[in-house]
Amino acid sequence: MSHVFQSLWVHVTWATKNRQPWLTAKLKPLVFNQIRHIAEKDNIHLDFLNGIYDHIHCLLSLRTTDRLDLVMQQLKGKSAHWVNEQQLTDFTFGWQNGYGAFSVSPSHVERVRNYIRNQEKHHQEQDYWQEMEMLEKMARVS
Repeated sequence: MSHVFQSLWVHVTWATKNRQPWLTAKLKPLVFNQIRHIAEKDNIHLDFLNGIYDHIHCLLSLRTTDRLDLVMQQLKGKSAHWVNEQQLTDFTFGWQNGYGAFSVSPSHVERVRNYIRNQEKHHQEQDYWQEMEMLEKMARVS
């Protein structure tokens, strides 16, 4: 019998529809708790979650049977549906199409957790697009 060991860590980020500042101090904790609930219910290993008014960052650990596109569909789709079903806003809440996904070496997991933890601080110095450029540069292999 062969044994398989895997450690597949992914840093994922996605934005609100049209980058609207919808994740207010009131709505953000509700949405984050619902995303955590969805992850637990759907057996998605969500290690860490944070974000600011217009986007979210998650650190996920994937199993061999997980498909990232389906995991993201679950987290984004079900959370947006829940916000609208609960009538937590006076508009139709939604997430922007797509997401950014970056592989994480097991040796850098704690560093990524800290990066996600400090989102408010990062965004005092750079906007979302600058952040995405930085993450894309870090992900490139030269």
